[in-house]
Amino acid sequence: MITDDPGVINPRIGEKGSSCPIWQCGFNAAEVFGSSIHELHLGGQANAAGLRILKVVPGPAAAAGGHVQLDVAGDALVLRDARGAAVAGEALVGTRIVLAKKGRPYATVMIASHDRVTRWAEGSPEVDAYGLVYIDGNQIERNVCTGYHDSPRAPIALVLGGETYDLDAKEVRPDAEGWFSIACAGSAAAKLSLLGYGPQSSDTTPDQRQATLKMITADYCGGGHSYTENGTPIQWENVQGTVGLTAEPAAIEAVWTAAGALCVDQTRIADTEIECQLPRCGAYDLSDGEWITYVPMVQ
Repeated sequence: MITDDPGVINPRIGEKGSSCPIWQCGFNAAEVFGSSIHELHLGGQANAAGLRILKVVPGPAAAAGGHVQLDVAGDALVLRDARGAAVAGEALVGTRIVLAKKGRPYATVMIASHDRVTRWAEGSPEVDAYGLVYIDGNQIERNVCTGYHDSPRAPIALVLGGETYDLDAKEVRPDAEGWFSIACAGSAAAKLSLLGYGPQSSDTTPDQRQATLKMITADYCGGGHSYTENGTPIQWENVQGTVGLTAEPAAIEAVWTAAGALCVDQTRIADTEIECQLPRCGAYDLSDGEWITYVPMVQ
């Protein structure tokens, strides 16, 4: 099981740099041959990059039990048999997802590894993580999550079911029947899940999840512009009380709703000029939004 202990080197509460754990400062894009697979449709519809699932070839363990139909349940990949019974986790290793583009096979993504990751929210269940790999044009095995990692088979991708995310507008697109999102470690969608706001693994509403997305990306004005960068220190706590402070904050940053920040006292990156006029937070507190964020003692 993977744990990401939010201790003193966590970028949310302290130092910034090479000590930043992978799930907070990891990889940000899921792609094959430069084409995005951050969202895919179980029924074979094409995503924005023109990629669709052509077929699924179950791994040996799943195939032996007749589990051949790919699905997402509880923000985890599963394979179902003809009666709907499902297998998950390690039983999916070796399963191949064949992707097509413009009617032709384009790439094959294999579930090469599986692990469980501890979420950051109190009371939230662990989440399944996958090592998703493909073979590039040089016959080299690549993880679909771009960036450096020790092993191409590292389990650094999460799955969020029934929902997709507009990465430009920083908005949740709920009720996306048949769709699922692949969220690489360090991405906003992966952090959303780790904070206990998975669409199929929590009781949160789309507005609560969108407030979380706005908070993670520092979209103060709500129009999709992010005023942060990878590894920027921040602290956060939510109105539900499942995510709390783990160190003494220096100052309030903002209170967050689905529309962005209600107020801003101090920007996440010092001296940042934002494009909208927002009040200071003296008249607001956590009860006015979903999240309140603070700048840490160390930046």
